[in-house]
Amino acid sequence: MPIRHKASSPNQNFLKRRSFMEGRALIDAAHLVTQRLYCDALRFWRRCSRPDCKRHRRCCGAPTKCLMRGLMFEPPSRRLRARQKVIAGGPGRIAPASHIEWVIRRADFVSVASWKFTPKEEPQDL
Repeated sequence: MPIRHKASSPNQNFLKRRSFMEGRALIDAAHLVTQRLYCDALRFWRRCSRPDCKRHRRCCGAPTKCLMRGLMFEPPSRRLRARQKVIAGGPGRIAPASHIEWVIRRADFVSVASWKFTPKEEPQDL
């Protein structure tokens, strides 16, 4: 007897390629999440001036600025331990959302900290 295959649903998108801007947005989001994990692993929320960060005991603001501000006070040994925590998913053991995030978590700390984000493009009037 022949095997019947399930009919594909009409809502599936079989276009598996993404544009350059979509890929760049995914990479930016992965860097942002990784920087936030570094802030949480290094416990920068303790010194933060934002009351939200202290209340929730995690980085709630702009992690790039927080990371650059508090990085000079951290010795290399603590940075190495923080990197191990980030690879493991931070204090909450959060699994990576995509393969891009998995790769960026394992990248060297200098490339994560010095990432240049792309500015948001404003829609052009036609």
